[in-house]
Amino acid sequence: MTTRTTGDLARAAAVSEKAVRLYADRGLLRADRDPGNGARVFAEDQVEAVRRIALLRGLGVPLADVAAVLGAADPVAAFDALWSERRRAGAREAGAAEYTRSVLAGAPRELPAPVSYRDVPERLLLTLAASATLPEMAEVLPAATGRLFAHLTEAGVPLAGPVHVRIRSRATETFPADLVVCVPVPAPLRPPAGTALEVDPAHREAVVGLDQRQADDQQLLVAVHDHLSTGAAGDPAPCGDNRELYLPAWGTGAPGVVLEVAVPVAAPG
Repeated sequence: MTTRTTGDLARAAAVSEKAVRLYADRGLLRADRDPGNGARVFAEDQVEAVRRIALLRGLGVPLADVAAVLGAADPVAAFDALWSERRRAGAREAGAAEYTRSVLAGAPRELPAPVSYRDVPERLLLTLAASATLPEMAEVLPAATGRLFAHLTEAGVPLAGPVHVRIRSRATETFPADLVVCVPVPAPLRPPAGTALEVDPAHREAVVGLDQRQADDQQLLVAVHDHLSTGAAGDPAPCGDNRELYLPAWGTGAPGVVLEVAVPVAAPG
């Protein structure tokens, strides 16, 4: 039977020899001893075993959980359960991060308008994922919106409401945000390549409206997002990604509200 030394196995699986020794010490790899020199030797099938361990480790999965996944009767089901919990933990951490950010920011700026609440009915959205740092927003958002509008024009489908952007993670000067540009449509259509058709469930949302001058004030815009995403004492709890709704008056110089910052909130019980 063909066997591999620790070094051979490490090179074949593109990991370090230290990693191979660690995995073997933790019982994640099967090893025998060379009768001549007592060194570890591994069967050929351990190459794939190392690659799977490294794949899970690349996702930050602890070695104990790696053992649980790879040792399960159904590794896919075990991984799905593990990853679902990671997502739930990530959502909890995101909420804690928003609160921490608001504390670090100090006393919040006064909101330009009171928070109002509205009920949004279920609707269909044609969506396009994008990412952008703060300096890139001015180019990325219009480009993504224009692409969606072109699809609607080609399909002969009218716009059924204001464009909005779901902000799945915060942007900085150097770190891009995960964004989803959304246009409401009145009926199902075949989504072009690179886009998706989604159902936005009925929900309640907290809203703050901004005029053009206020919307162009980046610090004020961030303060409004912070306020809505952290939730003040006694306010309904936020339960979704922040959104920016671009009203028809956006960029026209017209007076009044041109942008709404909104966040889904828990319905009153």
